[in-house]
Amino acid sequence: MTDPEAHRYEPDPDRPPPRRPSPERIAQYRALAEWQAEWTAKWADRAGFYPAEHPKPDSDYSLHHVLLDAPPEAQREFYERADEIMGIRRR
Repeated sequence: MTDPEAHRYEPDPDRPPPRRPSPERIAQYRALAEWQAEWTAKWADRAGFYPAEHPKPDSDYSLHHVLLDAPPEAQREFYERADEIMGIRRR
């Protein structure tokens, strides 16, 4: 069993405490999560799955393999929409 004290948060005295995101940012995160779920369902059967390339026992590759190993056009689709949701403009 792990020691709960080992993962205890110790604030950095040189940094301000974390703030709760604004309601607008929370809405963006929700929209992004919904988009990722929709996109993952669309592309899951066309993405590769290469667990041998991610041998770390604590790897979360199996949860994110679609995003990592989807075809290039799928990745482009994901990131274009994600940028739009988050208000990011790329040059």
